Amino acid sequence: MMASPLIEKWNISQMAQLFTMDRKTVAKRLKEADVKPAEKLKGYDVYASDQIGPALFGRTELSSLHDPKMMTPKDRKDWFQAENERLDFELRESQLCEAEDVRRTLNTVVQVLIQACETLPDHLERKCALPPKALTAVENVVNDVRQSLYHQLKHALRNE
Repeated sequence: MMASPLIEKWNISQMAQLFTMDRKTVAKRLKEADVKPAEKLKGYDVYASDQIGPALFGRTELSSLHDPKMMTPKDRKDWFQAENERLDFELRESQLCEAEDVRRTLNTVVQVLIQACETLPDHLERKCALPPKALTAVENVVNDVRQSLYHQLKHALRNE
């Protein structure tokens, strides 16, 4: 598996400073979570950022307070009622939107983008006087970009 370029690597001192924790606490939690160093830099073990987050913060006592499966029936009912009220409030305040609105907007954006892709060769022919060979190359690139966009959107929506 190839490492993501977004994953940073930190040593224990850097983590302690970044998260305002004691170095001993950081080391203890990493050891308890059995997080292995990603590599050694300048003689110090460094850990991948995607591994240390869950190790340092993943198991808190508060997390069970917000787990409806762990609540009493009354608390669960109150929790769901409060969540529904929060969602209604966020919808009214335009902090949330309906899934159908997102689909409609995405559809409009894709249509505009596809229209721009389809008309690009015509614009280049009229405004830039591109020769036929260059226009064919542009059309091929546009078609490749369109196909790539289609497959990426199809994959993204399948994982929705």
